[in-house]
Amino acid sequence: MSKREKQLLNVENSDIGMLQFCLKVLYERERDDLAWRLVKRFGSVAGIFSATHEELMQMDGVTDRVATFFTVLRPLQRQAQLRAVKGLTLMTEREVAEYAAVYFMNECNPTDVCVCLDKKYRVYHAERLGMDERIREFASIVCRRNAQKVVLMRLEPRLNVKPIIPSPERLKLLIQMTKLTGALGIEVVDYVEYYQSCFFSLRRAVGGDIGAYHVFDAGDEKVAPWKTVNADISDYYTAAIAHTIQKNLK
Repeated sequence: MSKREKQLLNVENSDIGMLQFCLKVLYERERDDLAWRLVKRFGSVAGIFSATHEELMQMDGVTDRVATFFTVLRPLQRQAQLRAVKGLTLMTEREVAEYAAVYFMNECNPTDVCVCLDKKYRVYHAERLGMDERIREFASIVCRRNAQKVVLMRLEPRLNVKPIIPSPERLKLLIQMTKLTGALGIEVVDYVEYYQSCFFSLRRAVGGDIGAYHVFDAGDEKVAPWKTVNADISDYYTAAIAHTIQKNLK
């Protein structure tokens, strides 16, 4: 073990030690060399759990079984922790923003998540959208889970949040999603793009208040049917594109 590795082990003894133990169990032998290579590649133990299955499989010595273990375990733990909160509802902008802040804690990669709610706005399932065909995957989730309402969340891990509206491509995707939910009778409560400590709310933007807001500045008002994004997103899309074009022409 190098001097640098010894120093890191002293600082992060619990994390590195647990990683080494997990790999030993998974491979049924010591794999300390792989543990250090993984930490070096992804920056930390937390970074390993945030990596995609494809990124892990690119590492020499990582098997499909091990890559699956790391990609499934952390989301499972996060979901279990969130589900353990009794009576967790996403009925106000503040609740949605705080939920996103907890869900994306320590994440570093862009991530899309579909949160399924029952008719009383209670969370009972959250699942990441990992495929390229987002619409098909989204349809599969809401149908399999029999969602009554959904919250869509996206992590945008950027330090400098200059854009205050989603990209045109993202808005087109959201229009397709809301058309799908509308046909299925499912309400989209909100779409939130979460940054470091602030967020963009599509529901608020549809109402005419466009911007990025700190989590603590989220509103406490309850969701009203006329405030949902299903009906008005197409008009908002047209206005947002016009706003972007006008801004670029200046």
